[in-house]
Amino acid sequence: MASLPIVSFAQNESNSSIPLDHFYAKPRHGTNAIRRVLRNFHVGAFTGVGRTFFNNKLDGFGIYQAPNSTPELTTNSTAVRFTNWVNNAGSDISAPGNFVVAAPGTAGLGFSGQALNIPLGGTLHYEFKRYRIGGGYSYELMSIGTLHSKILSDKISDMTPSSPTGFIRKYWGMLGVSFYRWNNYLFTGDLQVGSYKLKTNYNTAQVAGSTTFFNLGVTIERNLSEYFKIYARPAYEIKSYDLAVPGSGQSIHYNINALYAQVGFTYSIPELPRCFLRDCHVQINHAHGNKEYRSRRHPIYKKQNPGYGENDPTLLKYKGRNKNKLNPY
Repeated sequence: MASLPIVSFAQNESNSSIPLDHFYAKPRHGTNAIRRVLRNFHVGAFTGVGRTFFNNKLDGFGIYQAPNSTPELTTNSTAVRFTNWVNNAGSDISAPGNFVVAAPGTAGLGFSGQALNIPLGGTLHYEFKRYRIGGGYSYELMSIGTLHSKILSDKISDMTPSSPTGFIRKYWGMLGVSFYRWNNYLFTGDLQVGSYKLKTNYNTAQVAGSTTFFNLGVTIERNLSEYFKIYARPAYEIKSYDLAVPGSGQSIHYNINALYAQVGFTYSIPELPRCFLRDCHVQINHAHGNKEYRSRRHPIYKKQNPGYGENDPTLLKYKGRNKNKLNPY
């Protein structure tokens, strides 16, 4: 049986009468290694409100005060009194007419009160899978309120520092893990550990002890776009300081734990460059030639899906003053 010749129908692209590159797109590229790394970094800013809880124990001290005056501290010698013993302790000679309310070493002697905090800071973190690592820096306004005696409150007056308002400087490192998603909201638990410094209204030469703080919170995020997020973060912070009282040889230990409610935003650098054509109305990630771009129709604060795009559900002609026009165009 005669065999039929095998004819090859393979066609050389260079000899083709129809240019195949009209039908087969070349591999697209739109990102580089730097953008792929930077897209996982998120820079942000935040503010909020907090409440600091002052609490001390005046072991080894007594209270010495004149009627209707601010309480002062004494040791075993009532000839010297110590003033402004919250943030800038001083000493003075006792004046006639003062009297001792609580002798040094009185059980349970101490004061407690609250302060208002308003933080303003910035953050930077790197996200990978469910985890994130980063840090931050903040300046925080703190206004110390009135401190109340824990015992003998009918005899011991309230204490108000002479300079109640000042600033706290903080910087910290952070570790977090995302653990739950509900609709458009992502919940992430995080721990901040860092250093703080009491400034302006504190005599820093008198402040001793640990300046480390621990801040545990839950960040609740919502994406407004692929690169822009807003968040709220309730948190509890643990910190303390010791104030050396000059001339007494003793220090006062203060616990100043705090509750915070913070709000802020984060932004990450887009992986794809923005489309260079001003008149391009494509809403999805798309290509011009063999290079890929992101849409220029969406601002960073607008909700979008980069896979298929989302327009605002309300047309411009039905918005604002246009909705009252018979012919908005």
